[in-house]
Amino acid sequence: MTFVGQAKRPPRYVIHQLLWQAADWLYPPVCGGCDAPGERWCAKCQEQTVLLENMAICPHCGVPNHGGEICTDCAAQPPPYTALRSWAVYAGALRKAIHRLKYQGDLGLGEALGAKLVAMWQSLDWQIEMIIPIPLSAQRKRERGYNQSSLLARPLSLATRLPLCAQALRRTRDTASQVKLTGSERRQNVRGAFTADARQVAGRAVLLIDDVATTGATMLAAGEALQAAGAHNIYALTLARAGLTNHPDSLTG
Repeated sequence: MTFVGQAKRPPRYVIHQLLWQAADWLYPPVCGGCDAPGERWCAKCQEQTVLLENMAICPHCGVPNHGGEICTDCAAQPPPYTALRSWAVYAGALRKAIHRLKYQGDLGLGEALGAKLVAMWQSLDWQIEMIIPIPLSAQRKRERGYNQSSLLARPLSLATRLPLCAQALRRTRDTASQVKLTGSERRQNVRGAFTADARQVAGRAVLLIDDVATTGATMLAAGEALQAAGAHNIYALTLARAGLTNHPDSLTG
């Protein structure tokens, strides 16, 4: 793990932060979670966000459970990744902020929320060689103009000096929106939807970044593609975790 302390921030990360601070001075932002003026993610929204860092979770998929043991899903079929972790529960202000980042073009939220992944990274003892954002389909990226997962991943790449390899994983076909699909439908929807570049990932430890994990179907499909291309170790990190009430071992049901 590369530690990122206040006194040890890489120059490129410092410049990245200063540029966003300058942009905020020229164009004062509003909070992505509550629209309060002055900052992109305010202290009130942060206080209301339910963090997952102190919860007992499955060591593989990261779903909260009562004992912190391997969940029934991972016991029945171990995922291709070593571990999946998420910063907070997908609800309330965080849900609104992610929606704003994805669908309303608020690119500054990528930096503000990406900083949460930088802070979270300091507590993870993961040995990583490269960072890969979950890719959008070509059509969806053309429509949106950017990939929100890349925006979230960039601060971590700069802070850790790990390369951001957006071309190492490619989505080979358009998939339907996952929003209204069941768990089994989500897995079927993204099965075989990714391919990885073996020249970039073979024998390497990889960190996948995405905005939200619900059933984990996207991470499973991406992990399988990386595994098939020879990736040595695969880890996954998301900003938020959704759908916890539907998991058999979750804290809420």
